[in-house]
Amino acid sequence: MRKQLFIQLSAQQAGQVAEGGEAAVLPASWVLRDEQRPTGALFHGNLQEAAAQATGARVSVLVPGVDVVLAQVELPAMKAQRLARAVPFALEEQLASDVDDLHVAVGQRDTQGRVANAVVSRQRLDAWLEQLKTVGLQADVMTPEMFGLQWETEDEPGQSRWSMLLDGQAGLLRTGAQTGLAFETDSLLPVLQACIDDAGDTPPVSLQLTVCDDAFADSDDYRALSALCAGKNIDLSLDTKNEARSVMLTQGFDEQRAINLLQGDYSRKQQLEKLLRPWRPALMLGGLWLLFQVGVFVMEYSRLSTQSSELKEQVETVYRTAFPESRNIVNPKVQMQRGLEKLRGGGGQNDGLLILLAKTGKVLKDTPGASLRTLRFKGNKLDVDVNMPDLQSLDKLKQRLSGEARLKVEIVSASSRDGKVESRLSLQATGDGQ
Repeated sequence: MRKQLFIQLSAQQAGQVAEGGEAAVLPASWVLRDEQRPTGALFHGNLQEAAAQATGARVSVLVPGVDVVLAQVELPAMKAQRLARAVPFALEEQLASDVDDLHVAVGQRDTQGRVANAVVSRQRLDAWLEQLKTVGLQADVMTPEMFGLQWETEDEPGQSRWSMLLDGQAGLLRTGAQTGLAFETDSLLPVLQACIDDAGDTPPVSLQLTVCDDAFADSDDYRALSALCAGKNIDLSLDTKNEARSVMLTQGFDEQRAINLLQGDYSRKQQLEKLLRPWRPALMLGGLWLLFQVGVFVMEYSRLSTQSSELKEQVETVYRTAFPESRNIVNPKVQMQRGLEKLRGGGGQNDGLLILLAKTGKVLKDTPGASLRTLRFKGNKLDVDVNMPDLQSLDKLKQRLSGEARLKVEIVSASSRDGKVESRLSLQATGDGQ
């Protein structure tokens, strides 16, 4: 299991950083997941302590949902770069702030062709990143906390299943794979009613409500919520948990369905380009020097290759002078050693191997469909593993080795597999001297 670190930022923390607070000592909570803690362990402290546990981990930062607007726009299909430029202007009428002061992260396109996106103030996003940078943390993913709610895919088009989390005065609602919002619990009913009205003809079929307060089930808000869901034919289920909010959000988080705010100007690629821009002249000089060194290496390699070819030709010339009867030269050094051993009378067992290989190779070469796998030589016997198209071909091969090559042939094994016959033949010279 890959090590993961989840940090949840609060609106208060970001505000303190924006006002010049010390990020390293700001109180923080984080969840660490690894092989020893597969469900996640919650830690409390400050960001400096969280950074100490981030070594080797993928860092995901859940930012306050109240600071991020999840919206959708209808745009025709286009390339990703053009889409990223078009979405902010398509949202301009829906936003109160100037689009130049906002950062828009583009999400996925749903089945109706609407493009999901997350909108956040650049000032707020800069504050979050500065807060992490102060303690040496670099986020791999930064996304609104609504994406920590469980989300189930639709069984059928139009049958969505919403999920909601209530924790004290804060509430989160997820209405789609990449849609949702954060709200105050005092506005629970108006918010839910407005979301149902926005859904139009496709209201949710169910609402999974998770609360961190055992007394909520007996409250007037729950009774009113139950009545609202019953009137809309929405199946309401209540789950009371005693776990911390951060742990529950990390357990439901799916990075593939979240919108990462670190896009465009805030992507790692863009940040790296900004970091490397002052070093570009030095890098260019370094690149030219490296190119020069590569050129020198190529020239030296070419010279050595030419010298090697000349030496090889000289070796082959010496070999042909010593053994004029040889025709095929594969490895002159080895062939010369074998030739010298034969002249000295030291061939012995190797001569028997060469004879068997010569006779067997000639027959196998002229046998259609034969495929040699392995060879083993021991005790004047040559074991040959060969693939044949069928048993009839194997039998013909045996007859040819016996008749044409004059070898003793024994079929040790033969099995049919994947449309071919895998067999092992044991070959031995007959001793007739032919």
